[in-house]
Amino acid sequence: MKSPVAILTLAAAALAAVCVTSLRAQAGPRRVAVPISLLAIGLNDLEFTGVLPGIPKSVNVHDPRYSALFEIQGQPSTSVRVELVLPGALSASAGAMLPIVFGPGDGFADYSRGQTPLGVTFNPYAPLISTLSTSGQIYVRLGGTVLPGRPQNGGEYRATIILTVYDLGT
Repeated sequence: MKSPVAILTLAAAALAAVCVTSLRAQAGPRRVAVPISLLAIGLNDLEFTGVLPGIPKSVNVHDPRYSALFEIQGQPSTSVRVELVLPGALSASAGAMLPIVFGPGDGFADYSRGQTPLGVTFNPYAPLISTLSTSGQIYVRLGGTVLPGRPQNGGEYRATIILTVYDLGT
């Protein structure tokens, strides 16, 4: 049986959530409990402001205004695997590129949302194996660093972050 999967693409211009769940067939007249689907919601974009040519600019994973924030919802206490597909650069409409990097402490699985951070730091390049809270949620935060060149063309740069969540069962 395939596990239910939630996939979220977060872009600076638009947020879109796509949830995919697998179906299974049963022979005979049995009642099958259908688990609550996973849902991934992009609540905040990763945003860099005031970037100057030649000077790296970082956003701390705990920054409530500029770090990316995803909410994952599902069956309480469900084990999940969270994977991120991260860009190597942001791009401007004219084709200019702005390199972006993520360090081993730029991911944070937050179980508290708005309280003193209660969670675990993780490397966003590696899968996060975790459990949804007793209320059926986990918040994933993401920070990062842009590395502008000298010179660096001005303008608005964008990239897409893809978050995939796998239900590992309870």
